Order: sequence, then structure tokens, then C-alpha cells
Amino acid sequence: MSTPSSKTRSVWQTGFRGKCPRCGEGALYSSFLKVADNCPVCGLDLSQEDAGDGAVPFIIIIAGTLGVGIGVWVMFTFDTGVWAPITVAFPVVAAVVLILLPKVKGLLIALQYLNKAGDTGTNTFDEDT
Repeated sequence: MSTPSSKTRSVWQTGFRGKCPRCGEGALYSSFLKVADNCPVCGLDLSQEDAGDGAVPFIIIIAGTLGVGIGVWVMFTFDTGVWAPITVAFPVVAAVVLILLPKVKGLLIALQYLNKAGDTGTNTFDEDT
């Protein structure tokens, strides 16, 4: 089976896994949330990505819903004071945020590459596509 081209490669196969949106093999990040300057495999210039804080609203909704849900469940199930839901929900929310942030940011970078989104209305990643 042949490998899919950059046109057919899924953003879930690349961005959500933290891989290069063009080749799907190179690492997207050089550290936790620092996007690499170039893909080490195909050489794609990743310095032009502009995901910014785009992932944060999605993660706030997901983590906030989980945190409030767990907090309310703990409070009413165990009939405790306010301290118990906070001590249970806070680590869960922190873990969800730390796990999802690089994945959702990678997804947004892959979508930006796929849709040729850029500040100038042209593809800021590749000049040849």
C-alpha cells in the first residue's frame, strides 16, 4: 500500500499525533509547545505557522466541562465541603489541559497547512504547492 500524499493525508494522522503536516513523519515540536523551525524529514518550513492561542478555547470548554462535572459529582455523591471537589477536579483538569494542548495545537497547524491558510491569503508553508 502506498503512503498517502500531502493532499490526502488526514490532519488526524499528522497534527493530532504531533507530526509534520506534509510528510507525516517528522516531529512537529522541538519541545513541549515549541514548534520546530523545519521538519527534520522533509524540510518543510514550520516557522510560518500561526496557530497562536487557537487551541486554548477548545481545551477550556473540554477541561472546564470535565472539571465542573467531576466537581459536582463529588460534591453531591459524597456530601462533602467545597474542598473535596476542588482537590479532585483540579488534577483532572490540569492533566486534560497538558495532554490536549499539544495535540489540538498540532491539529490546528495541520489544518492551516492543508487549507493553505496564511496572513496574506496564500500558503505560507510551501511556495510550490
